[in-house]
Amino acid sequence: MFRTLAIRGREGALVWGYHTAASLRAWSIQRERDTRKGPWTLTASLERVDPFPIRQRPLLFTAPRLGGGRWCWPVLDLQVGARGLLARLGHPEL
Repeated sequence: MFRTLAIRGREGALVWGYHTAASLRAWSIQRERDTRKGPWTLTASLERVDPFPIRQRPLLFTAPRLGGGRWCWPVLDLQVGARGLLARLGHPEL
């Protein structure tokens, strides 16, 4: 069994409905075996943020998957800084 699991990518987005709340450059999602703080943690560098939709809920993190399709996780908590963000994500949606 894995103690940690990490997924990385070069492009992604936070979306609210059909609105792009934030465009992301490099991102990393990590899952720790101890999930008391939340199943997944996202860290990412920002390309662009739209101030209104980024404050709305529900937000989803989406990113292209290798081989087609998209990853999709609900955003549970979000902290946005000048250059990056940190988010706690729920379980991935299929």
